[in-house]
Amino acid sequence: MNRVCKEPRYGLIALTALVMVLLTACTIYVRPGDVFVRGRLRIGIELGDIITVFEPDRGSGATYFVGERISFRVRARQDGFLTLTAIDPDGAVYVLMRNIFIEAGSTTTIPRRGDRFVFSLEPPRGLHRVRASFTSTETNTGSITYLGKRGDDLWTQTIITEIEPFPRDSRDVVETHFFLR
Repeated sequence: MNRVCKEPRYGLIALTALVMVLLTACTIYVRPGDVFVRGRLRIGIELGDIITVFEPDRGSGATYFVGERISFRVRARQDGFLTLTAIDPDGAVYVLMRNIFIEAGSTTTIPRRGDRFVFSLEPPRGLHRVRASFTSTETNTGSITYLGKRGDDLWTQTIITEIEPFPRDSRDVVETHFFLR
């Protein structure tokens, strides 16, 4: 006689019902975080649509090697100041430059030709993300520090703290990335 065992199927139904009952008692909170919408970064506060171009000299997502130099192209719809910060594959946050003046409508390469420094890439190898924070006037470098910050949440919160005093139509944040091999 062919016997069909139905107990495991009933057990699965009972387990599914139990999970559903438990989930109905839960509240799921969605916290605003880093979200890309058509290439724009949303970080939990309202931003203007000011920065139109921000990318490494080889393009977003390009690969570089340890010891090579990198620069960034940026263009904005209005005059203002940029702060460039980054997070490395280990989660360490660092500042590339603060309060760089850029003119509306023209593409600026950072560092500029006349600058007496270069960005020379050093380990750790992997994905490096860089954010350009735009404000209409210089930010107060004495009140906000990125030194010692680790992880996406602290990076984002520090940027928010720095640009939040500026009106929505005079602040913006965009992100690009590159790989270091």
